[in-house]
Amino acid sequence: MHNSCRILLACLVLGAGLSACSGASTPENSAAGGTAATSSAGGSSGLASGGTGGSVGSSATVGGGTTVAGGSSGELAGSGGSKVGTSTTSASGGTSSASSGGTSASEGGSISSGGSSSSAIGGSSSASGGRISSGGSTSASGGSTSASGGRISGGGASASSGGISNGGSSISGGSISASGGSAGGKPDQSSLPAITVHLAGDSTMANYAATTTQEGWGQEFGQFFISAVTIDNQAQGGANVQSFYSGKWKTLIGNVKAGDYVLAAFGINDSGTAHGPVTVPDFTAEFSTMADEVAAKKATFIPTTSSPLQVWVGGKETNDRLQPYCDATIAVGKTKNLLVDDLNASGVAYYNSVGQTVAATLTFNGDKAHFDKAGATEMAKLAAQELTRIGSPLAAYLK
Repeated sequence: MHNSCRILLACLVLGAGLSACSGASTPENSAAGGTAATSSAGGSSGLASGGTGGSVGSSATVGGGTTVAGGSSGELAGSGGSKVGTSTTSASGGTSSASSGGTSASEGGSISSGGSSSSAIGGSSSASGGRISSGGSTSASGGSTSASGGRISGGGASASSGGISNGGSSISGGSISASGGSAGGKPDQSSLPAITVHLAGDSTMANYAATTTQEGWGQEFGQFFISAVTIDNQAQGGANVQSFYSGKWKTLIGNVKAGDYVLAAFGINDSGTAHGPVTVPDFTAEFSTMADEVAAKKATFIPTTSSPLQVWVGGKETNDRLQPYCDATIAVGKTKNLLVDDLNASGVAYYNSVGQTVAATLTFNGDKAHFDKAGATEMAKLAAQELTRIGSPLAAYLK
């Protein structure tokens, strides 16, 4: 090929490249469907201390960081600063970048939707000493997210700490979605499978007819769950762990399906004389057998300490009678590697917080063990709150 042809071809290629670069310019810091945003500490079209950088486009500057620009002329400075992309934001002590339609926010910054940008002091959209590659963006499809210590690659989006909750996240159209999670850490409950929660216990948990004002806390437990949960309350008045296992347990375990949960709470009758006593070793052995049978059904057993008895000494709720059985229930949980719903401890703390006079109004006819509707509801609420405290997967079904 003649030299004149080679020169002509090179000019054509160079001209095409310049045309493509000039066509990449967009309004400063705008996002698809969004509004222009201003840069934070560091200002725009300025020169900051900390080193020298190249000059290109209308830019914001960051002391000691990296900035990106595109458009009319300006100067930027930053130690090891690089320049790419088409629009900019800045953060004091950090760096951020955005390509057409995208924005970024530093660690601790907010998540923007619809394309508006945000920046925060002390964070960065790229890793310390890292880089932002050409065409890279911290957002996907007109949205934005934040990153700290991450790397922004060409055409991709990065996300880490700074407002995105557990379960991972992805950005599309400016919103946050998470596999099994959401912005507040709560799962998408619409995708949860239907389950049954089976209850084993005594009169303090049992269901009662509408003809009486007495209620067990199991009777009110279901109101704290979404509709995907069915409550199978098999609790029986007068039952201790042994009499229940030889009686209604057969019905309960026969109803259990894989994925279900079983809460068992005993100790009141076991520790007494009217329907007991059951020794602590025998109590522990029976609880352990229940746990094994539930596991064999591929369901989850949740040992639950019994609701407290109202026995007040010097204005304080005591728990001497029930404590050995509560300890045994907790021990079974540890031995079987199970989460324990410690209703007894939370119930004692609640009674002490409201005092003896108020606590007395929650009982059925002044009884120290049994509840009216208000008392049953409060105990059910405490049992539900315990599921969240201990990190039980069942808590995903709570309202």
